[in-house]
Amino acid sequence: MKRFLKTSVILFCILALTAVSIACAAFRRVPVPDKRDVLVEQVPQADALRGYESVDGIGGSRFYIQFPKTEQLRTVAVSRFGASPDSPDNAQALNDAFAYCKDHPGTHLVFEKGVYYVSGPLLLEDIKDACIDGSGATILYDYGSSLLTLRHCTCVQVRGLTCEWDWDKIPLGAIARAVDVQGEKNTLDFVFENPDYAREDMLYAVSQCDPQTGTYGGRGTYIESYDGQNPEVVRQVTKIGDDTIRVVHNGAWAHFGGNAYILRSTAYGGSLIDIYGQCRDITLDGLKLYGGTGMGIIVGERSSHFILRGIYIGPDPQKADLHCTSLDADAVHISDSDGCFLIENCDFSRQGDDDININSGIGLIRSVNGRTVTFEADGSMNVDPGETVLFRNTRFDLMDFSAAAESCGSTEDGYRTVTFRDDLPDSIRKGCFLFNRDNTGGNYVIRNNYFHEHRARGLLLQTSDGLVENNVFYKTTHNAIKIIMDINGVWHEGTGADNILVRNNKFIECAVIGTEIIEVGTHLLDKSNHSHAFTNIRIENNEFRDVCGNLMVVNNVNGFAFRNNTVTLGDAFRNDVGKGRAYFLADCVNVDMTGNAFTDASPLSLTRIVRSSSPVVWLRVNAASGFGKDGAK
Repeated sequence: MKRFLKTSVILFCILALTAVSIACAAFRRVPVPDKRDVLVEQVPQADALRGYESVDGIGGSRFYIQFPKTEQLRTVAVSRFGASPDSPDNAQALNDAFAYCKDHPGTHLVFEKGVYYVSGPLLLEDIKDACIDGSGATILYDYGSSLLTLRHCTCVQVRGLTCEWDWDKIPLGAIARAVDVQGEKNTLDFVFENPDYAREDMLYAVSQCDPQTGTYGGRGTYIESYDGQNPEVVRQVTKIGDDTIRVVHNGAWAHFGGNAYILRSTAYGGSLIDIYGQCRDITLDGLKLYGGTGMGIIVGERSSHFILRGIYIGPDPQKADLHCTSLDADAVHISDSDGCFLIENCDFSRQGDDDININSGIGLIRSVNGRTVTFEADGSMNVDPGETVLFRNTRFDLMDFSAAAESCGSTEDGYRTVTFRDDLPDSIRKGCFLFNRDNTGGNYVIRNNYFHEHRARGLLLQTSDGLVENNVFYKTTHNAIKIIMDINGVWHEGTGADNILVRNNKFIECAVIGTEIIEVGTHLLDKSNHSHAFTNIRIENNEFRDVCGNLMVVNNVNGFAFRNNTVTLGDAFRNDVGKGRAYFLADCVNVDMTGNAFTDASPLSLTRIVRSSSPVVWLRVNAASGFGKDGAK
C-alpha cells in the first residue's frame, strides 16, 4: 500500500509538471547547438632532426606534436660546464649548459646521475631541437621562485629528471591534531605527528585531512583556512613543547578543535616548470616532481603542441612517511595557451590544489571611453596589438561583433586597458566581457592518468574540444570534473566551452567532503547567470563507485548527455538524502540521461530522482529514462 501511494504521488507530480511544461516549452525552445569545425592538421614535413606523434582527439580531430630524434643529436654532458653533484651550487653551470644548447641546435644534453643543488632559477630560452636528458638525476632547490623555465623554445624534450624541494631547510607540510585548550578562550594546540616539523611558521594554510590516511579531505566535512599569516585572525603562535604549538586566534578557528589537519608553510609560490613565450612542440617525459611551493607545471603565453607523459607528482615514495604533501598548488595549470596537447600516463597526488586546470583568460569590462575599454582580469588574459577580441554581453551570450586591438596598457588602480582600431557599438558597455579569439586553449586529450588524494578538484575543463578518457579519479577532495566559467575578482578563468567528451573513466570515493562529483555551470562574482555558456558536453560509459554526496549539479549547458554510466552508491560514506542525486538547474536545455545503471538504489529511491528547477528538464529526463527502469530518476 505504501509503495502504491508513493508511486501515485510521483505520477501525479509528472502529470502536473506536464501541464506546466506545455506552457513553458513555447518560451524555452532552444535548438541543439551546431557541431564545431574539426581540427585536422597537416602532417609535418620531413626533418632529419625531428620525429612527430599524431594525437587523435574528439570527433575525428587530429594534431601533431614533434619531438627531437635523440639518435641524430650531438651528445654533450653537463659536466663539461662545471655541473656536478659535488658542487655546492650548480645554477650557473646548468644555465651555461642551456645557453650552449641555444647556440647549438641539435644538442643532446646529458646529466650524470646524482643530486644537483641549485640556488636560483634555470632558464631554457630560444632552444631548438634539443633533448635535456636527466638520466635519473635530481635537482634539489630551496627558494621560492620558479625552478625551470622554457621560453621561446621549439622541439625540445626534457626527460628522466627529478625535481625535489629541500625539506630539511623548510618543510612544506605536516600533519597535526587540533585540540581546544581547556579554560582558554580562542586557543588551540596543534600536536604534530612529526616533532621535527612542529614549527611556528607552519600555519600559512590549514586544511582538514582524513585522520586515518593523512590525506587531504575530511570525510563528509570541510574545514580550512588560509588566514594563518593574518594577524587579525592569528594573534599569537608559541611553541610550547617538542611536538606542539599553541595558537591564540580571534575566534575564526573556534570550530577547528578535535580534527586532524595538514598544515603548510606556504602556498602559491614559484612553480617547478614554466612553459612560456610561444613555445611549441615541447615534451616532458618521465619527470618526478616531489615538491614545491607553488604549481608543478604552468603552460601559457600562447604556447602549444606539447606532451606531458609519465609524470609523477607526489611525495618521494622513500619519504612518504615524513612528507604528507607534494606541491602547494595545482599539479598542472594551462592558461592563455594555443592548445593542442596530450597528457597521459601521469600520477598526480597530495598537491594543495587542482590536478589540471585548463582555461583561457577573460576580462570583465569596467568602463568604455570611445574606442578604449578598461577591464578587470588576471594574468591569463593577454591581448597584443593586432589580435582580435570577442565579446559576451552581460548575460554572457556571445555577441556578433569582434574588434582588432590597436594598443594595450594598464591603469594606476590595477585595471587593464585595450584601445581598438575601430569604433565600438553602444552594446559594448560596463558589465560585458571580452576575450582573445586567438587564445582558445582547445583541442586536448587527457588519458590513462591516476588523479588521487589531493586537496581540491580533479580536472577544471574551461576550454573546448577536449577528450578525457580511461583515467582513474580516487579520493579527490572536491569535484572530480568541473566544467565552469569562473570570475570572482581574484581570478578570471574560462570563456565558455563546447564539445567535451568524458568517457571510460573510473570515479572512486570522489568529492569526499560531500560536494558533487561532476559540476557544470557559471560562477560570475559568486552568482550563476542565465546563459548557455557550455554546449555539447557528454559524460559516457564511466563508472562511479562509493558516492559521498551529489552525483552531479549541471547548469548553463545546451546539449548535455549522461549516458550508459554505472553508478554504485556503496557504503564507504554514510547514507544521506542527497547521496547520488543529479540536479539539472533552470538554464539547462537538450538534456539526455539514458542507459545508466544504478546498481544499488531501489527503483523509487530518492537518490535516483533527477531534481531540477526547470520542470521541462525534469520531465524530459525522467520520461526519457523510462520510469523505474534504468534508475536515471
